[in-house]
Amino acid sequence: MLKVRVTTGLYYIAHAEELASAVKKIGYGLTRGADVIEISGDVPHEIDYTEGKEVRYVAEKQGIDLLFHGSLTVPLEIPERSDWRDAQDHMRKSIRSAVNAGCKYVLFHACLHFWLEMITYASHKLEIVMCDHLGRPLSEILYENEKLRKWFIVKMWEFERNYATLILSEDELREAEGKAYIERGELYVRERIEQRIKEDKKLMAKLREIVKSEIMEQVKIARARGQQIPESEIEKMINERIRTMGYRQIEMIPALQEDVRRIEKEVTEEASFERSKIMKERINEFVMRKMMKKDRKERKWRVETYGRYTDAYMTIAHYMFYTRDPIFLEMVKMYKDVVVDKYKLDYSNDFWLDEAWRKAEETNDREFKSFYYATVGAKFMEGHIATALKWMENEFIPKELKNKPELVKYAKDLKITFEVPDARDPKYAGLYILWHPKQLYAAIKTIRKVLKTDRVYITVDFEHMATQGVDPVEEFEKLIKIAPDFGYYVLSVHSNAPNPLHSHYAIEIGDVTLYKLFYYLRKTGLGKKHTVYLLFERGGGDDPFKQSVYALKLIVKYLEKDVEPDKLPPEFFGIEFTAGDIRRQLEIVRQYRFEPIKDLLETPEEEWGMLSQAAVKKGKTKEWAKEEMR
Repeated sequence: MLKVRVTTGLYYIAHAEELASAVKKIGYGLTRGADVIEISGDVPHEIDYTEGKEVRYVAEKQGIDLLFHGSLTVPLEIPERSDWRDAQDHMRKSIRSAVNAGCKYVLFHACLHFWLEMITYASHKLEIVMCDHLGRPLSEILYENEKLRKWFIVKMWEFERNYATLILSEDELREAEGKAYIERGELYVRERIEQRIKEDKKLMAKLREIVKSEIMEQVKIARARGQQIPESEIEKMINERIRTMGYRQIEMIPALQEDVRRIEKEVTEEASFERSKIMKERINEFVMRKMMKKDRKERKWRVETYGRYTDAYMTIAHYMFYTRDPIFLEMVKMYKDVVVDKYKLDYSNDFWLDEAWRKAEETNDREFKSFYYATVGAKFMEGHIATALKWMENEFIPKELKNKPELVKYAKDLKITFEVPDARDPKYAGLYILWHPKQLYAAIKTIRKVLKTDRVYITVDFEHMATQGVDPVEEFEKLIKIAPDFGYYVLSVHSNAPNPLHSHYAIEIGDVTLYKLFYYLRKTGLGKKHTVYLLFERGGGDDPFKQSVYALKLIVKYLEKDVEPDKLPPEFFGIEFTAGDIRRQLEIVRQYRFEPIKDLLETPEEEWGMLSQAAVKKGKTKEWAKEEMR
């Protein structure tokens, strides 16, 4: 079933007196001829319990259904703890307002922000506490998946932030550094230099000649004094002298100084590199050990306020990839030509996502990035919905509504729907995290299955799609092929004609383009299983509605008959025929068939015809023209 409805409009946009409160908004909406009104909430907590009583009374007496457009500032997809909490707070306040007013659903924009890589810190928090889709510290999701932990330990050294220093305590860092210095400290360097000197044949040959020369001088002096020293003993003396020489002694020999210092430099650099490598290995061990701690307090990071949005998203994306999250799998279906055909999706390669992202960055592939952001954004939407529904079932209904039994039914029946968002800034058109109908389809369809709920739906907005820089007709032509049941997940449609200027202009009678969009939705099940609300979204002006409600009712009339767009009758275009209309119009056409050659003839017949000469002679031409069609 399809129902025509209107929105009341926002006070902060129109600044109209009739929109100054929820009750006044409904009163104004009642004059528009619709049986359903969507209250556009200027603030999430717009309708308290007291005003809700009056709102419900008016709705009941007038026999209308109410809907509530919740907060417009819900940062659903942001992986930052305080933003996550703000989003949840706005959702709860909006749900309260909807229940207080007895509304059928509460609506939220599916997305508030554009791609995270484009967010600047000028207008956002400087300290970011990264969180997962459930609002928990990132350490929790790392604890849950072994592959994700291994990936993070490999990749944390490539991130802009040095996460090891944020995760481990100062004592753990010092311990890792101490172990590295023990294994590759001064003692190691000295022993390694001496070993390298002994391994250097040319240097040792030079040293042997120098030592031999010195020994022979000593032997010569000793023999001159009468001391007997055999040749065999001389060789032993040379070998013993070389064996007992430290590298510092060797370095003091001018002829060998350059060679020794070269070896010393090489060994020092080698030791420094190996020391860093050992320290990194020890840190990796400590980080892994900490991430695996069963006690949540023990696996908590030392510093949580220095994260980055993009790092959090990359971590959640890998979690979804490794676990083959249902949202990830469904989103792949929507982007099969990109993810599977072009990027060769490979679950056996733990670093496939990193490689694909790098390629997308290098080639500026916005289609792959759309898939990436939408996938993770949808996971955050799932987390918010799961948390909100849990709150409703465990706290809101049994505790807050304990003494308000009249509201319990509204709360239990309340549906939550997510609308295609508009591009507030045209330079980010098409670059919002979660906006395309196919993205919302993958998200909502999967969330309903995972959470086992039928409360969650999609709201389509053709005008918002246009602001994102796409042609809605072309997009739906493609969408119905990959999402043939799309319409079954739609609860409402903001029915303004597509316009990238976001004008909320009145709907015109006979708008075939708009009808075609609805027809595509109808083919995928729109209004065939549950009531769907089609609304005109009010803008500003003296009479922002005009003929919009009537135009929508005409659309509904032929949609429910499944009339194809190219077979719409004249009535759809506002032409209403009565008996004899066609014959009468044909006669008028015949009457004026000579208009093109008028003034080219010199006989009165050019104006009045052959049978009207008597009327012309009597000066009764006006009477003739009046009576001829009777």
